[in-house]
Amino acid sequence: MPPFAGWGRLIDLPLCLLLGYLLALWVGGWALEVVARAHFRKARRHAHEGFGYDPLLDRYECPQGELLTLHTLDDRDKLAIYKAPASTCNACVLKTFCTPHDEGRRVFRSLAEFHETDVGLFHRRLSLVILAIASLFASGGMIAWWGRPGEPALLVATGVSLLLLWRDFVDVPRSNSEAVGPHPMTGIGSAGSTMPGLHESS
Repeated sequence: MPPFAGWGRLIDLPLCLLLGYLLALWVGGWALEVVARAHFRKARRHAHEGFGYDPLLDRYECPQGELLTLHTLDDRDKLAIYKAPASTCNACVLKTFCTPHDEGRRVFRSLAEFHETDVGLFHRRLSLVILAIASLFASGGMIAWWGRPGEPALLVATGVSLLLLWRDFVDVPRSNSEAVGPHPMTGIGSAGSTMPGLHESS
């Protein structure tokens, strides 16, 4: 399609459409991750709704003021499990609305990073596919416009696409085995291990 005149100068319509399409792919890949991360954080907050967490002492406090201390650290599933005393929970007036069993209320805190979850991995792969498509279109456009006025713009677009793709590819969280060590107060650190006498029944 030949360029057409607009605002007193020639405008390469196919080039503009291609650049607009690349911009849409960049924004789409970014927006997917932003929305997914927001839902991930919201789900985490909802799982602990009504329970206050003290990061210094690593414990939760229920609406009735009872403390839930670290009970099990499951490195395989990347979960920290906190538990309240069964005797206190069984005597609580809110037990019916809080927990269905008689072993004490448990709260599960995920230790996994966003990209270590199934949802995170799905959106990361989808974002990589979108950015790979953008890189292919930008590279193809650069070849098609080689030696023409649109070449510099597509050269920049190709560089941006490859940079975003590389950044998304290398942004992999470190292994949880490095991030999760023995708990400073309980010594719990291995997968599914507990202190003596605190083994959680199934």
